[in-house]
Amino acid sequence: MKRRQRGFTLVEAMVGVAIFTVLTLAMAGTFLVGYRAISNEARVIAADTAVSGATTTAGCPCTIQVGGPMTLTYGVPPVTVVYIVDAGRNLIRTVNGSPQVVARGMTSVTVSWAGCYGTVTIQPSATGASAVVLNVSNRPGGCI
Repeated sequence: MKRRQRGFTLVEAMVGVAIFTVLTLAMAGTFLVGYRAISNEARVIAADTAVSGATTTAGCPCTIQVGGPMTLTYGVPPVTVVYIVDAGRNLIRTVNGSPQVVARGMTSVTVSWAGCYGTVTIQPSATGASAVVLNVSNRPGGCI
């Protein structure tokens, strides 16, 4: 009488591990692409939020560089917001004395307006990276 064997052979186990590895790498790659897309979108949203519905007392075009602040005022009652790029290449937004990092990895942000339409140019700090240009329109705060 022959005994029935149970379990997997070494070849079957190795094939299973190989399939699992390929699937895991594909899922990790998809996750990284999604993470990068979300990170880039967060920068776009931060820049759009920085200028939407705001007026500046300095006049435009305005450039926020390392150590150079830009002050915006919006809302009723008026709220004053100060944006600055710190030495760590972070865009810092300060409202009511409370600073908050709204974007990371940039050397400058330039804001310019023509009527109700604005352009925001973000210069990333990465070597060889190209600037991101955003068009902002239909400002809820009105036209400049």
